[in-house]
Amino acid sequence: MITFVRTAKTVPGKIGEAIVWAKEIGGVVKRVVGKDVVVASAFGGVLGELAWIIQYESAGQAEESLSKLMADRDYGTLLKKAETLVVPASGHDQLWRHV
Repeated sequence: MITFVRTAKTVPGKIGEAIVWAKEIGGVVKRVVGKDVVVASAFGGVLGELAWIIQYESAGQAEESLSKLMADRDYGTLLKKAETLVVPASGHDQLWRHV
């Protein structure tokens, strides 16, 4: 089992809008790859950080899902919104293997 975690830091003053946007992204991911997405916001550590968390059976399944998302028009449109809501170059992906 693989846990995929993507995080991004929001632009100061934009956390409310960014949470709405993050949930929209989660909905598109669910539609495209058929996986539940947990959307979370930090309340300790780096404030204003959002996370999308998804469980996959394998790293290959995670890679396949990312390919499907990059080909989806709605996902691409929502990524454009990130330009005003997310600090540039703050995105971070992690893959965690369950032990």
